[in-house]
Amino acid sequence: MAGDDSADERKPYNRELIDPPASIVRDGAFVLGCFNGPVERANMLDVERPYHYAVPRWVKDYRCKRWRAFQFGNSRWFFFTMLQEIQHFGFAHFSAYDKERGRFYALKRIVPLSRFGINERLDGEHVGYHGRHALIEYSYDLSGGSITLETSSKRHQRRRTFAGSFSFAYNSRQSAPSTVCLPFGLNRAMYSTKVLMPMQGWFEADGERFEFKGPDAMGVMDDTKGFYPYRMSYDRVVGFGTDSKGRRVGFNLTDNQVRDQLVYNENVLWINSRVFPLPPIKVTTPNGPENAWHIQDTEGLVDLAFRPERRNDTKLNLLVTSMDNHIPFGSFEGLLRSPDGGEKVDATGLYGMGEQRYLRA
Repeated sequence: MAGDDSADERKPYNRELIDPPASIVRDGAFVLGCFNGPVERANMLDVERPYHYAVPRWVKDYRCKRWRAFQFGNSRWFFFTMLQEIQHFGFAHFSAYDKERGRFYALKRIVPLSRFGINERLDGEHVGYHGRHALIEYSYDLSGGSITLETSSKRHQRRRTFAGSFSFAYNSRQSAPSTVCLPFGLNRAMYSTKVLMPMQGWFEADGERFEFKGPDAMGVMDDTKGFYPYRMSYDRVVGFGTDSKGRRVGFNLTDNQVRDQLVYNENVLWINSRVFPLPPIKVTTPNGPENAWHIQDTEGLVDLAFRPERRNDTKLNLLVTSMDNHIPFGSFEGLLRSPDGGEKVDATGLYGMGEQRYLRA
């Protein structure tokens, strides 16, 4: 495997996380870089000439894709939720998977000509989907040290009833955010903040109530927006759990359309309240996304296998838009190292999801 002891003799990979700017666009241009926290204003629409020439603000607003997402759970349950704004429609998604009994609950809604309230500032923001039979709502109080998530789905047609309320601890003692602004070319870029946090809360399904607390309850928050290519595609894996040393660990690894990924990428390893930048990676699925995924870098720091257990696909084919997303849930095995060689994480027992996404919009 790529993670043998000879990797310790290599020059350490170095991608420093620096203090974030106040705004991600300054004087009409993106402030590219990797930061140790979210910017105060992710003012994407202030960018000038993102398509060779000046375009009206409404065109930039139309082309900028935005989403908020969470992956979270404990040793028994895994949850995934996302609120995504794509040009002329919104996509709301909540999935819950009971690994012990194999039960799966899902809420997916495509809402034409709709927005969920994703704006420039993360702190103090409330975003959500409110439907006749369902609810997904995120509230961010970063200055107060918490992020909350509410969801519910009443029985409707063949869908099963569920409800949940979760709170994530956002503070320097328990979490370490990673924020990036990464180039696509011209004056286009993507912006993203991700952070692993302790979690507590409850989930009710089919008349049963499950409580979440303790060291195995945790999750990853994702705030992303960007001027992605018309044909957007990327491969990603995210996983977390308690390792053999009792530490809260997690990782985010993405191979996308960003340029110069040796300098600009969003790959990180979390250990308790520390975050370690990782090198570019490649994801291969030789037998399709339903079977084993292999995730490796060229620096000897990432050597993982992802074993899907539960499919979670979304497909959409409209006149001007198509979506083909494979987002299986499953377990990991392999090894992760920090760039300085001081930390090693055995990924056996960590759980999460793969994300093979294609969007034409």
